[in-house]
Amino acid sequence: MNLKRLVSLVLVMVFCLTPFAEAAIYENQRVRIVIGSTSVSGDSYMVADIVNRYLQKYLNCQSKVDPVGANEAFATIQTAAPDGMTFMIFHDMTYLGVLFGSYSKEFDLENMVIGPRVGQNPGSCFAAKRNAPYNDMKEMAEWLKNNPDKTVRLSVEMGSVSNLAFVIYYVWLKDAYGEEVANRMRFVLGGSTDTKLQQLWDNNADVIFGDYSSFLQYTAEGVDEQLALKYVGLLDKIASRPDLPVYGDMGITIDGKPIYFSKDFLIYLPKGTPDNVVAELDEAVAKMQADPDFQADMTKMTYAGNTLQSKEAREFIYAKRDILKKVIESAPNLEDLE
Repeated sequence: MNLKRLVSLVLVMVFCLTPFAEAAIYENQRVRIVIGSTSVSGDSYMVADIVNRYLQKYLNCQSKVDPVGANEAFATIQTAAPDGMTFMIFHDMTYLGVLFGSYSKEFDLENMVIGPRVGQNPGSCFAAKRNAPYNDMKEMAEWLKNNPDKTVRLSVEMGSVSNLAFVIYYVWLKDAYGEEVANRMRFVLGGSTDTKLQQLWDNNADVIFGDYSSFLQYTAEGVDEQLALKYVGLLDKIASRPDLPVYGDMGITIDGKPIYFSKDFLIYLPKGTPDNVVAELDEAVAKMQADPDFQADMTKMTYAGNTLQSKEAREFIYAKRDILKKVIESAPNLEDLE
């Protein structure tokens, strides 16, 4: 055998025995990310938009956030091909809508593949007019107790995080102050943040639910008194605003334990999505978590770049759902408090 033929044979053997590197699933692919909101100014879009920019970087894909609203987002995850090219980034309404009966059980977490957690928003909150006779929701409870002819109307959305915030407060209020006081906290059906703000300004609601960043401009000094707001109850702590009233710090509890609730934003994929797709998302999210620019972008919006890999995220969100399920089951129907 001559040398040239020998070298060729060796090269063929090496080529055949060397395992191929697995091709990246998302490399240069077009990816659709649906969210359960139609707004491009709320936290659902803002978080997804930040995350999307870093997923593009670390997956090397062409992805776009599509604000289709909850109904279409949930339906999309039920019908999209399980190839990873369509997924949802959304917060706790993903399971709360089912717990509250706003959405069918076909949208249960068990009918989706749960990917990594991509961030948190601690800024869900209640706000009131600046001249309201209480500065926080603990004072509001005392005010209701001391004024038996008064009511407080809270504007929230059915089946949402605001619905949960109302329920948590109602259950605590009933336990701490009695049913007579709790039942003078009335429910007003709200919609978008703009709708709820208008309800407040038109005196059709006394307290409204929204996001810290959405209300911020109306809490500044110099705002017209007709529009001026104050925060009366955040569900969790914002690191840069230790001055604000927070549920747990006010003594609002679940089963005797102070409650601190951040919205958790996870990636959800169609049932049947292969493990290697989720693994690639996990890897990209781990790189995103370690990127100081990502952390800075999240902090700038008062969000938290706290991620979890898919296994931990799945265990976390199931446990969170189970705790809140007990609270929701013990609460009245909102329609009874209209």
